[in-house]
Parts: sequence; structure tokens; C-alpha cells
Amino acid sequence: MNDFSDKLGLKEMAEEDIFFAKRDRELIEAMHERKLAEHLKLEARKEKKKAGDLEDRYAAANAAYRREPWTLGKIYRNLIDKASKLIKTKRR
Repeated sequence: MNDFSDKLGLKEMAEEDIFFAKRDRELIEAMHERKLAEHLKLEARKEKKKAGDLEDRYAAANAAYRREPWTLGKIYRNLIDKASKLIKTKRR
């Protein structure tokens, strides 16, 4: 009978280990998901800030170089290039 009770005790310990291992994996996964969500929110804020900066630079260029279309065209091209880079990095 002693052998049977030892095996029963080992079975209970194994079930307990399995339960806590599963719970630990779920907690670790939840932590990773939360970190990823925070990272994505931070990246979204950075992209919004960059987009806002581009809009501000566009408005400033319009006001400053309104009578110089050649210079204004160069500035627009530069702003368009930066905007396209911002969009490409967002898609990755």
C-alpha cells in the first residue's frame, strides 16, 4: 500500500506543477502583450507627432515662400519625401 500512496502523491504533485506552469505561461504571455500594446501606442504617438510637424512645416513654407514657386516646389518635394518615408515605416 505504501507504493500506491507514493504514486498518488507524485501524481498530485505533477498535476500541481502542470497547473502552475500553465498559469505562469499565461501570465508571461499577458505581460508580453501589454508591453507590445504600450510600444505600439508609443509608436503611434511618435508618428502623429511627425505628421503634425510635417503639417506645420507645410504651413510655414506656404506663408514664407508664397511668391517664390521654385523654392516652394523644392520644399514641397522634400516634405512629400519625408511623408512617404513616414508611411513606409508605418507599414512595416
